[in-house]
Amino acid sequence: MRRLVLLVAGCLLLGSRAGSGQTARGVAVSDGSFDLGGALLQQPGLTATNVLTGAGQFRLATPASALFANGVGARTSDDRYTGQGVLTASIYAPPAQRYRWEITATGSAFGLSNAAPAFAWQGLVREHLTGSLGGAFVGIGTGELTRDGVWRGIQVAQTGGYLRLDDLGRDELSAALAYTSSGRTTDTLGNVRYADAVGYWTHRAGILELSAGGGVRFDQEPHLAGQAWASTNATLWMTERTALVFTAGRALADIARGIPSVRYLSLSVRIGTKPGKAGTPIRVRRGATEDDGGRLEVREDDSLRVVTIHLPLAAGVEVMGDFTDWAPMVMTKTPNGDWQVELAIAPGTHRLVIRVDGGAWTVPPNLTRVHDDYGGEVGILIVP
Repeated sequence: MRRLVLLVAGCLLLGSRAGSGQTARGVAVSDGSFDLGGALLQQPGLTATNVLTGAGQFRLATPASALFANGVGARTSDDRYTGQGVLTASIYAPPAQRYRWEITATGSAFGLSNAAPAFAWQGLVREHLTGSLGGAFVGIGTGELTRDGVWRGIQVAQTGGYLRLDDLGRDELSAALAYTSSGRTTDTLGNVRYADAVGYWTHRAGILELSAGGGVRFDQEPHLAGQAWASTNATLWMTERTALVFTAGRALADIARGIPSVRYLSLSVRIGTKPGKAGTPIRVRRGATEDDGGRLEVREDDSLRVVTIHLPLAAGVEVMGDFTDWAPMVMTKTPNGDWQVELAIAPGTHRLVIRVDGGAWTVPPNLTRVHDDYGGEVGILIVP
């Protein structure tokens, strides 16, 4: 019987990179979804196959940790099947830092008709450098894969970065390089080594989410060198809980994990939690000390900028942002109830949060709020 394979479209390297801002809220944020639809799949040398697909994902994030789980399965009318699942857990350095380490552990399983399942684990250590509109990371990792009771080691090295193309984070470019090496799989197949170069563009605004990417693999086998792949994904949110999802592309074989290449075209209905919308202002609830919502203003004073927040009932106010290297700065109270601090802030777009009376880091209500990649929000400040 011909084997049936379904792969999750996406890039682990880019999905694991850290974002630019720091988590502003000291609470957990979670979201999840379930997709049900159909797909047209084709492997090299095999005819196209229509399948029924189901997939689910869940994310739980705090300022210093994250948990992500996803799974996908497919079945044909003649009872062939395939399925895979991934569980990833990460811990991070405290959020108020420009350089931020990350430790990640991943476990995965892959199974298909008439073949033994494969199980793998991997540990990664990364260092992230974040800025107001971009960032970069570098990391190394090791793990093991088993199939038919035989274990073999896997080593990886990664580096990459991203750049937001607009002030609100609606468009983003990201790229990564990765090197993978695994031990012997059989007596006749030696070590497997290859390098991947990957690039992605993502767009998130309103009810539409788009992503498109591609890459090239450089393999040790001459006939496999320079393999290219590409994928695209479009999600249209019809309501806050329902969306249409279209995906198409080609995924290269993951030789180290025994997963062959596949071409795919799918359409599904997504039911779940809609991610935060980039670029959408969100009203901040008035706190006990916020008599006017804590509006933030910036004015020029010689070579410095004076940051002012009107909170006459507060006992203490702090501000931090990319212009402070995400180090909290204590503000001074004036006789008229304003809180001020003089800082060197260059013209341009900046991201910041404030803290009142030692509480949670929040966004001033007169600033546009955007989501960072750690489950929180930061405010957008434009300095002329």
